[in-house]
Amino acid sequence: MSTLMAPSISTYPRRVVPPISTCSEVRSPPTSLLPRGRALFWEGDHHADKILIVEGVVRAVRLLENGNRQILAFYWPGDVVRPTQASCQQFTAEAVTNCRVVRSPVASICQSGEPCGAHQVLTDTLSLVVTMSQKNSVARIAAFLLRIRRHLPTDPKRPHALLMMIPRADIADHVGTSLETVCRTLAEFKAKGLIDMPNRKTITYLNLPGLIRIAGD
Repeated sequence: MSTLMAPSISTYPRRVVPPISTCSEVRSPPTSLLPRGRALFWEGDHHADKILIVEGVVRAVRLLENGNRQILAFYWPGDVVRPTQASCQQFTAEAVTNCRVVRSPVASICQSGEPCGAHQVLTDTLSLVVTMSQKNSVARIAAFLLRIRRHLPTDPKRPHALLMMIPRADIADHVGTSLETVCRTLAEFKAKGLIDMPNRKTITYLNLPGLIRIAGD
């Protein structure tokens, strides 16, 4: 008669629990909610965080001496804002829409080849200077619509439509024209069958070649 042997402790592999320090190292940084209109940082701040835009749109704004604002660039989901070589920020970053961002401390400034908010502002500003010097306001608005098209999310309620994330006042302050000119130009684009905007937050691109011709691209 065989004797039943109790299984030894070594028969069952022990579940290995990683050290607490390891768990904390792989944990993702928390996501911060930023309501529309709130600033991520202000011009003149000593900004030492890397900020990843997870959801929503952020604008880079510079206040002018006459009290007006110039929107230098827009940050979209996936864009990163890092500290720059300047001792303080040269622009204010504000939430255009409700946003989700991830902040994480960094020990160094942005380097060449890295995604960097300052590089994006410089690139967009240089492009804006060329556009404003060579194109009229209608062409600038058409070029702006073409440039943001790839960033706009789809409208779940309307087929082929996109959500217009940028307010008309922001378009005006970015391309260097008045709010009235932006509203009138968008209405003209709609009348010509270039776009359709059934409301202020939805846009459908109907005639891309026509917009490209107007933009002069």
